[in-house]
Amino acid sequence: MKKAVLCASLIVLSACMPKAAVESDVTVIVGNIITMDETRPRAKVMVIKNGRIAAIGDPVLLEKMKTVNVIDLSGQTILPGFIDSHVHVRELGMDRIKANLVGVETVEDIVARLQAHFPNPEPGIWLIGQGWDEGAFASRGYPDRASLDAAFPNNPVALESLHGFGGFYNGRALDVAGITAQTKDPEVGDILRRDNGDPTGVMLTLAQDLVDQYIPKPNQAKLEDAILAGLTQMSEAGVTSVHEAGMTPADVAAFQALAGRGELPIRVYGLLDGNDTALMEAWFEQGLQDDPEDWLDIRGIKVFYDGSLGSRTALMAAPYSDKPNAARPTERISPDALQSLAGRAAKNGFQMAVHAIGDEGNNRTLNIYNKAFGADVSARWRIEHAQVVLPDYYDRVADMGVLSSVQSSHAVGDSDWAEDRVGPDRIKNAYAWQTILGAGGRLMLNSDLPGEPWTPMETLYFATTRKKLDPAPFADGWFSNQALTVEQALKAMTLTNAYGAFQEDALGSLEVGKRADFVVLDSDPTQVTPTWIKHITVQQTWVNGQPVYQAD
Repeated sequence: MKKAVLCASLIVLSACMPKAAVESDVTVIVGNIITMDETRPRAKVMVIKNGRIAAIGDPVLLEKMKTVNVIDLSGQTILPGFIDSHVHVRELGMDRIKANLVGVETVEDIVARLQAHFPNPEPGIWLIGQGWDEGAFASRGYPDRASLDAAFPNNPVALESLHGFGGFYNGRALDVAGITAQTKDPEVGDILRRDNGDPTGVMLTLAQDLVDQYIPKPNQAKLEDAILAGLTQMSEAGVTSVHEAGMTPADVAAFQALAGRGELPIRVYGLLDGNDTALMEAWFEQGLQDDPEDWLDIRGIKVFYDGSLGSRTALMAAPYSDKPNAARPTERISPDALQSLAGRAAKNGFQMAVHAIGDEGNNRTLNIYNKAFGADVSARWRIEHAQVVLPDYYDRVADMGVLSSVQSSHAVGDSDWAEDRVGPDRIKNAYAWQTILGAGGRLMLNSDLPGEPWTPMETLYFATTRKKLDPAPFADGWFSNQALTVEQALKAMTLTNAYGAFQEDALGSLEVGKRADFVVLDSDPTQVTPTWIKHITVQQTWVNGQPVYQAD
């Protein structure tokens, strides 16, 4: 009701503003404006007052505002600010202290990257890296720690995989954790072993926790620094709002402290770590956090259910097509526990967002959702990834109002091996974005950063071309029939992502009454060939009617 009254007031303001009015707090933006509003898709002038859009339309608006602050961006394109609806922004900020292992193909590559990043490490200090592709290594053979042991005998080494479903550790790290040939696998997770039973150093899914618990945790000041660094980096790429997936108690404290001091540069929608039982008990007791200014809302629950396709830990209805004996299907939370969590979430008004990769993982998640909220399509619950699904998935999510939250970078990143995992028939129901939309489902498009290339222009490029940044070997795009149009992808990155956070009345499109969050691009993505999109640059980012980034 408050939002409706405010919107009506702003419409009256824009209509009744006297000619040549002097408004010191009014800014007028002139340019090629793509509004994402179906009733007015394009505009030339946007009037901003008190952080909101007071008017939008044709140049005739300028006749009433001769003396206000006019910013002429003619030749540039204005879009609603991009909303990245699945991120790990704290990890993005923390990556400054980690060795970047994206693209490595051998253990020797890993050692070289570590030596370059940590040239003279103090003995005993943990050396951290991130980004080796567990899917690619699963195809060619997981690495062994022997070279790590020889290169770093005095430092424990912990290397997180690209998507987080595998860890690679040296012998010193295993010694710290007390991991030996006699150590049993955890209930959920695997310690990969040599022929003699000694651990290779690779730990899958929750087996990583056996070692990771010994890595020193950053204090709140360092967490806040990392979050600010990550959010600032994202603002420079044109992102004005993020959905932080899987907030731990320490994350919550850091985000709330920054929001309390007014230091968040862009907006944050929080999804709590639903695998943390104690955390969820506390939040069900206190209730969701709904910030009237939308700087920090916390009302979602992110749950890890199954594993990943690359590591063969995702839940599939039939055996994997390649190396079925090497598959280790994983449930990181039992169906009963997930059903109980979903029931309490529905009762307390929280939104569920469950990580489901395999077709059986997605099927079981939908069954749990259906039992929890039935026919209430207003729940807006989400499935994160929805990578491989059963043929009935599309009609089910459309009927239930469940949102499919997908990552275009995952499709192209997985294209080298995904069909090997599931075969030529099941791959037709994998990364099937057009099929989801064709059945009437809603598609949220995001990055899941920091694993794959994550900027909005890269996300948009991947979605519309189904090509890698270097398009070989799929020069025509990988299963290009599932590629999105530019307009579909932009909607999925703005208005639908706002809808997925219950914020479509304030964010996601440039309309009267909504918050003035927008991005300025040097080219119009709807007027260039999709292959050129990756070259478009961000010139400015505005949040709440104020610039937060300006290109040099």
